[in-house]
Amino acid sequence: MFSWLRRWKRSGILAKPVSASWERTLQASIPFFTHLHQDEQHRLRQSVQIVVAEKNWEGCGGLVLTDEHRVTIAAQIARMTLGFDDEYFDEIKSILVYPDAYLAKSQSNLGSGVVMEEQSGRAGEAWYRGPVVLSWSDVLATVQGHNRGRNVVIHEFAHQFDMRNGSHADGIPSIESSEVAAGWQEILERDFERLREMCRRGHPAVLDCYGATSPAEFFAVASETFFEVPQALQAEWPDLFRELARFYQQEIIG
Repeated sequence: MFSWLRRWKRSGILAKPVSASWERTLQASIPFFTHLHQDEQHRLRQSVQIVVAEKNWEGCGGLVLTDEHRVTIAAQIARMTLGFDDEYFDEIKSILVYPDAYLAKSQSNLGSGVVMEEQSGRAGEAWYRGPVVLSWSDVLATVQGHNRGRNVVIHEFAHQFDMRNGSHADGIPSIESSEVAAGWQEILERDFERLREMCRRGHPAVLDCYGATSPAEFFAVASETFFEVPQALQAEWPDLFRELARFYQQEIIG
């Protein structure tokens, strides 16, 4: 009954055409939009319509949300889900957007029962089953080409994929095929250690060294790199690129 009602509501959402202003935002938010096949463009538009309509969007830190904010962010979500059928992150009910990087409380275990609380700057956060928190300035920097290889939307929603099989991200998203899952685990362990070593030695890499902090961050950083600078990732990390292409079920062209 619930799935039928959801399909019925979505058919009503999709019955309305995308407005001219939304189309302009899509063109600006996704530089490769015109390189997609027409059916892919159509599916991306539909995904944007559903994500914008179904999520609870909240402006934080004084930010007044507009359709430009919603469509731009939804377009990035749709971008990473083009290879999946009817994937709208249904478990995520709310998306919170700050104007810039924001302060969030964090805890560090110092041992002997001592826990230190502090505030740290964040560009985004992904909580189990939501919400997802984003910095608009970081989203905009990616859209405008000022943040090479970075995409905070893809990063945080990669964490959501990661948490599909548990409440804590561990770098291993839910993968149906046991063969594909085994291949990903092998590449994750090997390339994560490779990145850690490169970062320790100060060697430059297309993957940001933030990915060397944990397997979960490695998957998220690798995902944003896969979508933003695919040719560079394929050239430097070919096995990782292949596994991400299999997971996201997309042939990315740089």
